[in-house]
Amino acid sequence: MASTKTNIFLTGATGYISASVLERLLAHPKVANFEITTLARSPEKAKVLKDKFGVNVIVGTHAEHEKLTQLAERADVVVSVTDSDDLAAISAIMQGLKNKYEKTGVKGSLIHTSGTGFLTDDARGMYATDKIYHDSRPEEIESLPDTAFHRNVDLAIVSADREGYLRAYIVSPPLIFGTPSGPIFDAGLANRHSIQIPLLIKTSLARGQAAMVGEGKSIWNHAHVNDVADFYIVLLDALLADADKVPHGREGFYILENGEHTWYEVGKALAQAFVELGLQKSPEPTTLTGEEIDKYIGNTMIAHLALGSNARGRGEQARALGWKPKYGKADLLASIKPEVEAILRK
Repeated sequence: MASTKTNIFLTGATGYISASVLERLLAHPKVANFEITTLARSPEKAKVLKDKFGVNVIVGTHAEHEKLTQLAERADVVVSVTDSDDLAAISAIMQGLKNKYEKTGVKGSLIHTSGTGFLTDDARGMYATDKIYHDSRPEEIESLPDTAFHRNVDLAIVSADREGYLRAYIVSPPLIFGTPSGPIFDAGLANRHSIQIPLLIKTSLARGQAAMVGEGKSIWNHAHVNDVADFYIVLLDALLADADKVPHGREGFYILENGEHTWYEVGKALAQAFVELGLQKSPEPTTLTGEEIDKYIGNTMIAHLALGSNARGRGEQARALGWKPKYGKADLLASIKPEVEAILRK
């Protein structure tokens, strides 16, 4: 007799987002109806996840494309929560879903994690843009250049959806902040830190003063990691209720955001944290020089993109599905000092 369970393939289990999503899947009221499979590089972590949490963990990497294809072919839903820009890996996953469709006539669902990096410009902290992209307006997303960050993968996924053998949903978080918690994190299995804020903190600690790119005028959206992870469950529940009613493909972009900040505001909060911790005297951030970017970050493009660009979007689609984010700008700014303290403890 065929299984009536929903087979979910989560492409990672120990990352900042992936572990947060896994925590929620394991706590889901319908978890008994799920067959959750995930991938982990570490045999030791895989054993703990299996023995302690009952997760079916396959030891492997995203470079093992045949393995990705096989796992995706068995899945009803694939949740891609690792490298947004690994086209070879996502192509292997889509091949698996294509194989499934060709053999069974059943369309699998692909939830892919992209990011609002595709909205970025080259402001380098020197100006704020008035341009805001709305995820409910496909023509605005389609106006982005094919060369924009993440777009090569996103466009391949939209193309696969158009071909008709899968349903694609592209989740696009902005700057993510906050420290996730839960049994998987408490067991020491997962990463508790995001990318952008820790990068800025580590750079600032290395130079001895809170930093910003340019004048910090550029604007980004933000979302708390718990709110981001909650959306994956909102989306999954909507798909399980009636996948035909959930926008997908070119209409299936979901920008996650709950407010905006300037990079100066982040730098100012970081400077204040440094003052309170006795790391600097002035409560103001200062501009990174080109030499400092080379020395402490090592990649000018990444520094300008991650810490100095504009990326403004509106997450109307996620809210239409019932997503209700709880944390905003005040929470972002309040999270910076604890993040500094956590990095200093390391």
